[in-house]
Amino acid sequence: MQKPARRHLLPTVGCVPIALIASLAVATAASEPRPKRLTITCPFLASGRLSIDVPANRKSLPKIDFDYSSKATLFSFRDKNLFLVAVDEVDPSRLRVVVSAQFNKTSGTYDGQIFTDTGGNQLMHDNGPVHCKVGR
Repeated sequence: MQKPARRHLLPTVGCVPIALIASLAVATAASEPRPKRLTITCPFLASGRLSIDVPANRKSLPKIDFDYSSKATLFSFRDKNLFLVAVDEVDPSRLRVVVSAQFNKTSGTYDGQIFTDTGGNQLMHDNGPVHCKVGR
């Protein structure tokens, strides 16, 4: 009668290390801090405003909030540089926003140039300085 007891004991003992490893993996994943979301806000001209939700993955493109529905096609936010190119969602051949800015240590903002097309059915190009702030 001892043989059947050994047969059931071996699979149970074999599962214990697997359960311990799995619980450690879950505990480690739960204890890692979630990446904080960054939002870049770029006021331009008198009343224009561009908001960029920086993705956690550097290879992803951000969601942007602009006067017209637009989507980012190029984005880089590293090495103290900010670069964004966005086009119209309906007509991707229509360029809507271009931002090129560098970090200013004195002000803590990203200062540079912005190009926008804020025209509805007609082209209305604007170009000028921009001072973008990064927030959480």
